This record gives sequence, structure tokens and C-alpha cells, in this order.
Amino acid sequence: MTPEEVVGVWRLASYTEVGEDGGTVAGPLGEAPAGLLIYTADGHVAVSMMRTGDAPALETYMGYSGQWRLAGDRMTHRVQVSAHPRMAGTEQIRRVALDGETLSLRGTAVTPVGGRAPERVLTWRRAKPEGTAADRIASDRIASDGIAADGTASGSTAFDSTGSGGTAFNSTAFDSTASDETAEQQQKETH
Repeated sequence: MTPEEVVGVWRLASYTEVGEDGGTVAGPLGEAPAGLLIYTADGHVAVSMMRTGDAPALETYMGYSGQWRLAGDRMTHRVQVSAHPRMAGTEQIRRVALDGETLSLRGTAVTPVGGRAPERVLTWRRAKPEGTAADRIASDRIASDGIAADGTASGSTAFDSTGSGGTAFNSTAFDSTASDETAEQQQKETH
């Protein structure tokens, strides 16, 4: 496995704990945790994981960010900031395996449980793109304000990059000027 194969966004598929008998049980975030793991090409890592559902729990969120490096089957996360301050400044070393679009990380718990530090296994699946950020912004904008992708509005407010009719997040995704018809309508309404 190469560092280039790891770069990208991964969604948490499972988070389990290996018992003394070798069997697995749900990890500290329960049966169906959700999470994202992001490895950038320049060596940064960010992980966020949370418990789903309404069941009361001691642990509901885990997250940290910092830098990563890969050496053979060892992934090292050098933690810079963390939801758990005791992790800041530590190096978390995991055994890593890549099988197609599935990434597995195995390591021991940071805090011992019942006098022992159990092995934990996190399985991640490569996240599939759901369109670009600009596509999602445009879609959300159309749904909430009736604004077309070319920047024209169905009402009297034009969507432009100047801030007078809205805010353009990505000028390549939106036409930064209103259509002639919409501009004429705006001019009539303001005079």
C-alpha cells in the first residue's frame, strides 16, 4: 500500500472491540457509529466519529486532527488537537490494511478498560463523491430560494457575487450577473 492509495475521504463502516476471547463486540460508540476519516496528500489527518441513536452513553463523540505518515503496515497519527485533551501531543500507531475500497485500522484503546487496553478495529469505506460542493450549494439554494443555477431568481432578487442579491460561494458555479430580464425588473422595483 502506498500513501497515495490512502489519501481521500473514508466513511466509518464499523468500530469494534476485540475481547479477551478473540470475539468482537461493539466499540465505545455503540452498534452503528457514524464517522469520517480524511487523509490529505500533504500529510494532514482528521477523524470525527459519533454514536447514532438516542441510547444514553458515556461516550458520544470522538475526534482529533493532526498529521499522518505511513510506513509499511503502520499508520501513525500525530495528534495535534483532540476532543479528548489527553490525546493531544501523542502518536497513535495503528496496523493498517487496504483491501480495494476498504481500509482497516487496528490499535489499542488510549484509555484502559477494566484494567486492560483492548484492541479496537475500525473499518472504513472510501466515500463516494456526491457531486461537487458547488453542485450541492446550487441545489440547496434552488430549493430554499428558487434561484436557478445561472444566478437568476424566480422572484425579484438576483443571486450575484456582489452581495446585493445574495452571496456567491463559487463564482465558477454561478453566473455572477443577473439575466437582463431580472436586472430590468430589479431596476424598476428600486426606482
